[in-house]
Amino acid sequence: MRTPEAWEKQDIWRYLDSLPNCWYVKPMTFGYGKSGVPDILVCLDGKFVSIEVKRHGKGATATQKRRMAEVAAAGGTAFWGTADKVIAELCSYIKQQAETKTDLQTREQMLQDL
Repeated sequence: MRTPEAWEKQDIWRYLDSLPNCWYVKPMTFGYGKSGVPDILVCLDGKFVSIEVKRHGKGATATQKRRMAEVAAAGGTAFWGTADKVIAELCSYIKQQAETKTDLQTREQMLQDL
């Protein structure tokens, strides 16, 4: 039987599958390794992203919050929540990254034109 969180994960996987330049893995530690490992690890256009999936009404545990802080401290980006929340935040993140990339390309072009 599928859990409510499994439905949330499936929606996120479908979204990730639709993105160009996206690779992801669903780590399964089965009680081994670090606790609090995010549900989905993503390489999105060369950037590291972690996703902790939660069903409606549930929040991240203290251990999961610590792992998200570690990801951020290492230069990655961590998201958590329901599929609707995570997908909305990913859309904003992708838009921001695209704008930054365009700004960098514009600056590089300006420097070359000098």
